[in-house]
Amino acid sequence: MKKIGIYLCGEVSKKCTANGCLKAFNQKQDAFQAEDGSAYELVSFNHCNGCDEEPMESLQMKIEKFQKAEVDTVHLSTCIRGRCNHYEEFADELSEHFNVIGYTHGSAQGKRNNNINKSKVISSEA
Repeated sequence: MKKIGIYLCGEVSKKCTANGCLKAFNQKQDAFQAEDGSAYELVSFNHCNGCDEEPMESLQMKIEKFQKAEVDTVHLSTCIRGRCNHYEEFADELSEHFNVIGYTHGSAQGKRNNNINKSKVISSEA
């Protein structure tokens, strides 16, 4: 069974109930309909520390938490895609450890026509 983590914007999380992300997940819509038909579960739901709290530095701690939860795919929330200057940096760093889907709900292209999807490359060398 695939294990999914969602990473959302710390600033937006101060006023957002995450209803859009959770609805898309529970109803297998939007970014979650793209899952390849495998069974999957949401095992981690986390947010950055906010724009003024060195979000890239705090990401390392969040990566450790995702790994501890055995996450294999991280969905960056739609609010990160639409509002965060670190969207591409988050995707790049997370993709070193996980498959990354660049949104949770809404259009796959987004208002800015920016959607990052990165699959982790697994080496066959031992």
